[in-house]
Parts: sequence; C-alpha cells; structure tokens
Amino acid sequence: MHPTSRRDALITLAALAAWPAFAGGNARAASGADDLCANGTVFDAPLPRSGRDGWMGYFDTDAPFVLRAGSVDAAPFPLAYTVARDGRRWQNPILVARAGSTLRATLANALDAATIVHWHGLTIDSLNDGNGDRVATPGARFDYAFPVRNRAGMYWYHPHPHGITGGQLHRGLFGVLLVDDDEDRALGTALATTRGDTDLVLVLGDRRASSRSSYAPSAVDRQAGYLGDEMLVNGVAHAWRGVATRGYRLRILNAANARTFRLALRGDDGTLIPFALLGTDGGLLARPMTCREVFVASAERVDLWVDFSTRALGDSVVLESLAFDPMHGESQASDAATADTHGGHDHGSMNVTGDAMPSTINDGARLSLLQFRIRERVAASPPPPSTLSSLAAPRAGGDDAVPFRLSFAKSRWRINDRVFDMQQEPLIVPRNTRQTWLLRNYYTSMPHAMHLHGFALRVLAREQSPDFITALAIDDQGRLATDAGVKDTVLVWPGESVRVAIDFTCTFAGPQDYLLHCHNAEHEDGGMMLRVRVA
Repeated sequence: MHPTSRRDALITLAALAAWPAFAGGNARAASGADDLCANGTVFDAPLPRSGRDGWMGYFDTDAPFVLRAGSVDAAPFPLAYTVARDGRRWQNPILVARAGSTLRATLANALDAATIVHWHGLTIDSLNDGNGDRVATPGARFDYAFPVRNRAGMYWYHPHPHGITGGQLHRGLFGVLLVDDDEDRALGTALATTRGDTDLVLVLGDRRASSRSSYAPSAVDRQAGYLGDEMLVNGVAHAWRGVATRGYRLRILNAANARTFRLALRGDDGTLIPFALLGTDGGLLARPMTCREVFVASAERVDLWVDFSTRALGDSVVLESLAFDPMHGESQASDAATADTHGGHDHGSMNVTGDAMPSTINDGARLSLLQFRIRERVAASPPPPSTLSSLAAPRAGGDDAVPFRLSFAKSRWRINDRVFDMQQEPLIVPRNTRQTWLLRNYYTSMPHAMHLHGFALRVLAREQSPDFITALAIDDQGRLATDAGVKDTVLVWPGESVRVAIDFTCTFAGPQDYLLHCHNAEHEDGGMMLRVRVA
C-alpha cells in the first residue's frame, strides 16, 4: 500500500472534522429530526420520480428519435439532452432498449461547441461509438444506427469531444441507457419491482454550489480532477425518498467528473445495513453477493437490492459514501511548475499563482447522499433468487499479459509514458482474439478509473492492492465483489496492478478504432488516453 503522507493525512482529517460545515453542500440548521442525518446533513428536497416524460423520464427507443444537446432553463443543470415525442418532452431521458433491437438516434448539436455522444459500455462499431474522431459542430447533426448487442444492464451516454468532455459532462450532459433482456425481465418479475417506484435509477454527481452553472478548472483541478462541495442524486442536493417496508432495486451510476464513492447504507442506529449486489457495469452477476460497502469510481455502475422490510415506520436509512484514503500521491511526481504546497487536495487554499481556490470537499471525505424514509407498511417482497443469470466465469487470454503503465510525468497524466495524440499510431489488436491486459498504476499516482470502449472487461486478479482494498477481497486473486461481473470501467489504485481479460471478437467490417482512457474527465481531457485499433 502506498503510504499516506503526513500532509495528506492532515488534510483528510481536517476535511472530516469540518464535515458538518459542508455536508453535501452547505449544511443548514435541522428543520426536524426526520430530515437530519447523523453527520449533519439536512435532507429537505424530495427526489423527483422518474415518469413517462420530464426530467430523467423513461423513454422507449422503439422508434427513431432526435436527441438535442443544448441549453435549458427549467432543469437542474444549464445543459441537457432533450427529446420530444407525441407532445411530451424529456430531459436527460432514461433510454430503454431491448437487447437485439436497433437503436436509431440523431444528435442535434445546439451547443456553442462541438460535441458527440459516446454510448458508454455498448458493443458497437467505431463509427457509432462516439469516440471523438467525428463530431457534430455547432448547429450540425450526427446520425446513429446500431443493433443493441449487449446483455441487459445499466449503460449510459455522455459527450466525448476531445479536450472538452469534462465541461459538457459537468454542466449536465449525461443520461442512462437501460438494456432489457429475458433474464432481467425474469428478475424483475421475481422481485415484484416496478420501474420508477421500487426499481430506481440513481445518478450520483457533485458540483460547486458557488458556481453551479460554470466549469472553470484550475491547474490543480486538471491534475487531480474537478470536485464539488454539493453532492447530487439525479441532479438534486439533500434529497430524500419515501419508501415502503419491502425490497428496492437501486441502479446507481457515478456520473461525477472525478469523485469516487465508497457506498454504504446506514440506519438510524448508526450501523451499516447489508445489501445484495445484483450486477455491475455490464449487467447481472451469476448470483447475488452480500456486501456492506462497494467502491464506485467515475463511470462505474452497481445494481443493488436493499431490503427495508425490517425497518419501522418513521425510520430512515441513508445512502452514504464512507470516508477513505483517496491516495493522491501524484504531487510527489509533479514538477515545480505544477506542484503546489497542498498537492492538489486542499481546495480551500491557494494555488501556485496565489489565486484563491474554490471550496470543495476532498475526495475520500464522508458524504451523505440520499435519505430513504420509511413511510408505508406493506407485505415483504421476495428476496433475490440464488441464480440471477447465466454469466460464465472469466477466462484469461494469451500467453503473456499486455502491460499498460499509468503514470504522471512532466505535468501530464500518461498511459505507457504517452499523452494522447489523434495522429499517433494506435495499439493494434488482432480481431477475434482474446487477450489479458495488465493495468499497472505507479505508487506516485492517484486512482484511475480505466475505461475501454467497445469491449467488455472481466477482472482476473488484483495485485499489490492497498490494505483497505485487500480487506474487501472475495477470493485469493484479490478481486472485489464488483469485479465478479462484466465491466467496462475498472478502478486501479496507486501501486496496484489489475489483470483483465478481453474478448476482441469483432464482426464489424474493416478496422475499428476505440479508446482506452481514464474516466476522470480532467485526466481524459488532459490526454490520459490511448487509441486501440482492432483489425
């Protein structure tokens, strides 16, 4: 494990000690015991329900549609994706597609900058992938048409124009794509869930309360990632949701630019409540796994089953992010031009030029995200079945693992010592082969959420993990519960190496160009990205 410096330890302790002053935004005086979390957060905003239209409403992709990216007035963010059909309008719709169907969409760019939509996690040809090679200029359109080849799961869509992704994502351009198949529908029947009621989509993020509509990253932000001081669930801060005494399915996406969440559920008595992990990025696990916490980095997803049947009316349960060591050791590798005296963590201080930095909550601080209030007594729902899907165990490929080094040098984040250049020669992968990749993160680094476009990842092993990650291992290979499923984004901690298996079966004609990159949006925009050509 990479040792925590005295400076970082003091910063983390100071953030935790000062937590009531921040608490998911600016903590306010309690308006009632029902609203108050143990660490001082006042939950005073009802979480909007996802309906048949409106903000994050469900939208069936059974017919072609236009997805407009542009400014909006009545929405939690200044930007949104908007869809209109049959007199109804959606903003950042939850798209619903059936496995095997064809999705046809047109991106209409109403922004003042180029953009493109990346269909995150989908097995897709590179023309439709939205990898940034082709973009829609302001006022232009881009047509997508592709078969939905993936198994059921919670995927998502977001911008991917090179160098400016972070600003567009942070200001509101994101959306969830749910893929349905027979296995997932059978699970919904077994659990007796209803979308938008007992089957919930929760998108986590953060922003700076003092500048909610703007995005102006400093040099520190570009190095460590853009963090806020107001925690959001579906665009709402201090949110609460009324629930009944039964089980709920929570499909959770981390859409924050750079923040990692250590998710847990805490009852009124202060104890952590166990939950079942049903799935990860690419759909259901083979069987449910009981957990008390899971790490979810930028772009990762988890599918949880939480049972409120034993709670009393009037009780509450809070979705939290537990405190952890964020392991930001990159300052040790910074040169004098970019290193500041606080290593990119103390965002309440000064940067190297002496400019005042905006107040933010450190990565790794304890956070209160969403309060569930037990408001109705109903009959208990059935537990998850012992078998969820026919997911096979991961299988390694190739004789030797292909190494990828994640490092920081000369003021830039790098993969294999290189900074992204659209003109550079790509890594060539023979189509229809199976490979094992070794993602190795330097000790003088920070966590990196590594995402591969177009193909699924299966985690084989974690090596040299930090102690607090090793403590969560479920097998002798050091894997976590979240490693047991199909992945497209994998968090690699400083000093850690993660082995992943990738099946490069490719039925698309001609060479296909994809990307491997860190999904910390500021790292991605800064060039921590590598072209991968499957040919």
